[in-house]
Amino acid sequence: MVKDNRARERQGDRTGDIKRAVSAYAQSEKVKSGLIWICQIADQVAAMEGPGRQQGVLLLQTLAHMVADESDLAGSVTNDRRWHEIGQKINMALVMINSGVPQETTFHLTQALTRVTRIGGQAAAVLKENNLF
Repeated sequence: MVKDNRARERQGDRTGDIKRAVSAYAQSEKVKSGLIWICQIADQVAAMEGPGRQQGVLLLQTLAHMVADESDLAGSVTNDRRWHEIGQKINMALVMINSGVPQETTFHLTQALTRVTRIGGQAAAVLKENNLF
């Protein structure tokens, strides 16, 4: 009886790990994509002047907020504190955008991208171990 309960607990833990890995992997791909978009748009906005630049900054702000929200969601769904750190990096990029220097976002976004890539890689490894990837 005790062995059966332990086996069920291990199976439950494994199922929970797989669910978290699926969520982490899906969110990592979404957030990575958003971070790359922000970097590319920031470089283009930095080269603009006048009303075009102002509109570009608004676009960057909106996109950065959306990606930060996805990072927060990922942290809630996976219960992984590293997503909070990623959100902090995105918020630092937002400070640069709001300060009128979108070209300075690359440093913070690259740090966020590195962390997201690591999370995605670890999630993919869990999925691969369970023959789901």
